[in-house]
Amino acid sequence: SLRGADITVTRAVVDATAKTVTLTLSRAVARDEVVVLKYAKPASDPMVQDATGNDAASFDEQAVTNNTPATDDTPAVADATPPVISTATVNGNRMVITYTEANSLDGTALTGDAGFTVRSPRGADITVTG
Repeated sequence: SLRGADITVTRAVVDATAKTVTLTLSRAVARDEVVVLKYAKPASDPMVQDATGNDAASFDEQAVTNNTPATDDTPAVADATPPVISTATVNGNRMVITYTEANSLDGTALTGDAGFTVRSPRGADITVTG
């Protein structure tokens, strides 16, 4: 938690088919709380591995999307998490950029190139027209 102390993980359950690990935390995360995740690969089992035994790498400061809903006694707070680019794909002259928090992007139309620049390593910039 960015409020201070670590939140203890009391259980970790792997779903091999869904490729997920579900953590049970020692306390609920508040709606407006910003949390980050760290994984320090243990020296021995149990550890996160694929089916052939390849160990997952350690990581630190992984951002976590907080989907904790507001309740009647906790008012909703303004979202303070900025959208972060997730993927970019191109098909002909159309490029689609996906952001985290995609359901909450402002729907206001962007004008001109909106600050985007596209470049091919083989040549000059490709003009963004809309």
